[in-house]
Amino acid sequence: MDSNPLAFINVDSADKMAPYLQVRQQILVAIAKGKLKAGTKLPSVRALAEQLGLAVNTAAKVYKELEASGAVVTRGRHGTIVQAADDEGSIAVADAASELAAVATRWGISEKAAIGYVRAAFSSQV
Repeated sequence: MDSNPLAFINVDSADKMAPYLQVRQQILVAIAKGKLKAGTKLPSVRALAEQLGLAVNTAAKVYKELEASGAVVTRGRHGTIVQAADDEGSIAVADAASELAAVATRWGISEKAAIGYVRAAFSSQV
């Protein structure tokens, strides 16, 4: 197993997207495309922060949001592990969510507003 499975992650300081969103999106895309396989152990929060030149709290936010979305699971001292995608639908939704975050950020739409749009879209599907 690669000693640093997130060596491909880059944060672009010129990008309008917040650093934690850049990192989260890159990890979600890597999971969706099979670059990060289920069971892959990710670096510790501190190691990720150091690798990317981020604050520890920023790296922690990345993992917290990934865990909330079901992309990873944190097992305390055993670390953060990539979860298996349940199916192709989960992968497609993860890709769409990453794209939504990127588009919303480019247009200056807040996370709260973007989530509101998603909720409205779901309610119109009934």
